[in-house]
Amino acid sequence: MSATGCAQTKSPTNSSIAQSNQESADGSSIDQKKAREFSDSIVKAVIEDREKELRQKMEQAFQDYYSEKDMKPLLERIYSAYGKPLEVEFKKDSVGYKIYDTGGRKPMRKFWYAVKTTKQDEEQKFLFTEIVSNGDALACVGFSIVTFSQGIPPDLR
Repeated sequence: MSATGCAQTKSPTNSSIAQSNQESADGSSIDQKKAREFSDSIVKAVIEDREKELRQKMEQAFQDYYSEKDMKPLLERIYSAYGKPLEVEFKKDSVGYKIYDTGGRKPMRKFWYAVKTTKQDEEQKFLFTEIVSNGDALACVGFSIVTFSQGIPPDLR
């Protein structure tokens, strides 16, 4: 699980997204509208520096690993690398799985947003969130701001 895929942070587990051609239900089993609303609330919490609210929306393993006092420095590392997010534009959502080091996996929806930050440079930045079912609720298992050094993928343009 990572909160910041590109900023240097401690991480409770390494995980990745697998293609949705796996045998069990993928992220399409998660209600798209509810997951999008939840993702938008994560993005808003990041933009508005609401660390406590952001932490509460994260999966329990993240909350167990990062204390409330860890959240501000975690966000500051992202901001120092990419600038503080000012506004976003939704780009796409994809489905797959969150794969855990323990071998477990959960269906996941990944939401992508173009993001304007306080760093005025040439590189287009994107913010993503990774959303999984958490019982009857939803939880975020990761978020980050990223750039693409080899060019922006066509489906994010």
